[in-house]
Amino acid sequence: MQENIIKPHLVKPILEKVVYEKNQLPQPNAVINIKPQDEIDVRKVSEEVVKVTLTRTLLISPANLMKTAVTMSIDIPVDSIEFAKLDDPKEYIKNSQPVRILISYVSNVLTNLTINTILGPIVTPPNIQE
Repeated sequence: MQENIIKPHLVKPILEKVVYEKNQLPQPNAVINIKPQDEIDVRKVSEEVVKVTLTRTLLISPANLMKTAVTMSIDIPVDSIEFAKLDDPKEYIKNSQPVRILISYVSNVLTNLTINTILGPIVTPPNIQE
C-alpha cells in the first residue's frame, strides 16, 4: 500500500535561497573540477505534511573561482496513518517522485544561474549526491 502514502497534489517547489559569488577567473589551461553536494532535510511539519528542503552546493576546485548553492523546499501531503507504518519514513520520502521533481528544479536553477559564467552552464545530476 505504499502508493497511498503520498497524497495526490500539485508539486510546487519553493526557492528558499541562492548563493552566487564570482571570485576570480581561472588561470589559462587550469583544470577545474565541479562536484555537487546535497544536504537534504526531511521533517514532518504537521500530521499530514512533510517538508523537504534540499540544498545543492557546487564544490568548485580551485575553490577561489566561485561559490554557488541553491536551496529549495517542497511540502508533501501524506496519509499520516500509512506514513507512520513505514520502517524508514525519511528514506521513503527521499526516494519519492516529489523529491525527484524537487531535485530537477534545483538542477535547473543551477544550470540557469551558471549559464553566463566563465565556466559555462553547469548541469548537475537529477539525483541526490552524497
